[in-house]
Amino acid sequence: MRAVRFLHVSTLCILVATSVVLYAQDEKRQPERPQRQEEPKPQMNQGEPRHDEVQPKNEEKRDQKQEEKQQEKNSREQMKSERQVENGQREGRPAGKSAHIPEDRFRSNFGRSHTFVVQRPVVVEGGPGFVYGGYSFVFVDPWPADWAYTDDCYVDYIDGEYFLFDVLHPGVRIALFVVL
Repeated sequence: MRAVRFLHVSTLCILVATSVVLYAQDEKRQPERPQRQEEPKPQMNQGEPRHDEVQPKNEEKRDQKQEEKQQEKNSREQMKSERQVENGQREGRPAGKSAHIPEDRFRSNFGRSHTFVVQRPVVVEGGPGFVYGGYSFVFVDPWPADWAYTDDCYVDYIDGEYFLFDVLHPGVRIALFVVL
C-alpha cells in the first residue's frame, strides 16, 4: 500500500515539476512588452490635415501589394508593346480607307480556290504585310502563333472587309488592309 501511495505522490510531483518548467520556458519565449507612454499630441487647427499620422501595418501592406501589382501590370504591357514592335505588329487599322479590288479581278486571283504561301511578311505602308495578285496587303490583326508562313492561305472578302485564311486552320482569320 505504501508503494502505491509513493508511486502516486511521485507521479504528481513529476507532473507539477514539468508544468513549472514548461511555464518558465514559455515566458522566456515571450519577452515582456514595454508599456508605451502616450506622447503629448501637438495642438492643431481643425482644418489642417495631420501629416505625422502613421498608417496601420495592414494598410501599408495592402498599399504595397497594390503598388506591386500595378508595376507588374505596367511591366507586362510594356513587354507586350515591345514584342508587337519587334514582330512588326501595331494596334488598329492603317490610316485611310482600304482599297477595293474589282469583282472580276478578285474572282480571277483571290478566294478559296486561289491559295498561295505568304513566306515572310514584308513592310507595306510602314506595317507588316505581303504582296499578292498585284495588290499589297497590310495585316490589321497579329499573325496567329500556330500558323506557319509556309501554310497555304487565301484572301477572301466578307461583309465589306478582306481577310487572310489559313487552309490548315479553318475558322481563324486575319483582317487585312488593301493598299494600291
